[in-house]
Amino acid sequence: MTCGEMFKSQLNMFIPLILDNLAGVLVAFSVIMILICFFGKEGKLTRKSALPLTIFFIFFLICYVIVVIYEFTTLRKTWNEPYQEGMLLVQYPGAPIGLCRFMFYSCIFLSAMLTFSKKRIRTALFTMLMTIGLIGYVMLETTYSVSFFFDDPRQAMVDMTNIDDYVGRMLSYICVLVSTFICLIIFLALYFGMIKKSRTMYINWKYRVLFILWESLMIGLTLMAFISSDTIYETCIRYELGVIMPIIGFVVPFMFISIISRRYVVEKSKIQENYIAAELDYLNQYKKDQNETRAFRREIKNNLASLSTLYSNNNIEEAGEQLKLLLGNIKAMSPKYITGDEMLDCIVGMKTSKMEEEKIDFIIDGVVDGGLGMKPVDICSIFANAMDNAIEACEKLPEESDKWIKLDMKKTDKFFSVTLSNTMVEEGSIAGKLFGDGERVTTKKDRSLHGFGTQNMKATISKYDGIEKVSAKDGVFTLTILIPRNM
Repeated sequence: MTCGEMFKSQLNMFIPLILDNLAGVLVAFSVIMILICFFGKEGKLTRKSALPLTIFFIFFLICYVIVVIYEFTTLRKTWNEPYQEGMLLVQYPGAPIGLCRFMFYSCIFLSAMLTFSKKRIRTALFTMLMTIGLIGYVMLETTYSVSFFFDDPRQAMVDMTNIDDYVGRMLSYICVLVSTFICLIIFLALYFGMIKKSRTMYINWKYRVLFILWESLMIGLTLMAFISSDTIYETCIRYELGVIMPIIGFVVPFMFISIISRRYVVEKSKIQENYIAAELDYLNQYKKDQNETRAFRREIKNNLASLSTLYSNNNIEEAGEQLKLLLGNIKAMSPKYITGDEMLDCIVGMKTSKMEEEKIDFIIDGVVDGGLGMKPVDICSIFANAMDNAIEACEKLPEESDKWIKLDMKKTDKFFSVTLSNTMVEEGSIAGKLFGDGERVTTKKDRSLHGFGTQNMKATISKYDGIEKVSAKDGVFTLTILIPRNM
């Protein structure tokens, strides 16, 4: 073997290794996005969290380029002369594969640790395992599917390992290119279809298990065609499997996710419609109360004018009777609980009737003079959902338990502070997790179709640059909302 042939042989090994590393990084990012978008894990893919895997790929790419340049300049002087041992900087490019893999999985672990906010170590380890599984699945399906297009697929698999042979080299290139392309498609679909649009779609465990079983079945069918010597496999191991296996292995899972997605969107739309309908009810009640208040103001003016006339004519007794009637009307029209915000008064008034039915004590302390300075629909989105959660938590308590909800309001120079406290079943219950960053949490049985009320609350609070804080201690859940005042 001449030095020129040796360099070409080395180059034929470097290129698949670079593509292999790229595919691995794309799969690792894809797994992280899958955990966020489909598994409901709490986290956010940022530049900081993507840095370890990005540095890993760039580092090894630079190393490969340096080695190739060095070997080319070294062997160019003796290009047509016989190659001698020790002339290359790296005798076999695949030699440091063990170190490369160790660094790769270490970077996956580090990226996952920087991405996820809760149960980070366990989630990072799970990310590594999923990455190994997905890389293996893509590579296996790609490699065997490509070999199915040859007259002797088993021989084609053997040829792939011989990169010095032209056919083997081409097969190796095709497999690596196809698998890298598939990994790129998966990455782009997840990033632009889910992450970029801030979309999530929680997939239940039964669907996850189904997907794992499907992958296992595909791997089994692929391997069986090579392991078995049955003539049935010999006759259908050619073009048919070469076309069918990629479709079944890669297209069907996407169709599977698409079907779940459609069901999810339809059900989510129904739930969102219910939330919107509830908010419209509050707004209609709010408008009704305002109309009644305007009518009452006109009535007050007329009654005051009548009282003035009676007083001027010294009809003191008749004026007193009319004054008593007027005070009774005022008392009937006045809300039982006053918060300082008309929309919040409406919500509290409607929710207290539910509390009375459930024998829940309601306490209100403080007012926000001048109102919260928010749109009525946004006040409804935050506090109607918050009070619904509080009532639901109290309903789960035993009948003999002390059930109460307290609304505490304050106004400082910079913030409106509203604190809603309620008794709950136990410390550390699901109520304490309702406002976890990123993950949609619900107390409903079908987790995939609930938890949007809390999401809407968080989004609305963020809209006003507000902050929410939660605590669960000694059987009491406390939600504190801080809304900046417009100075």
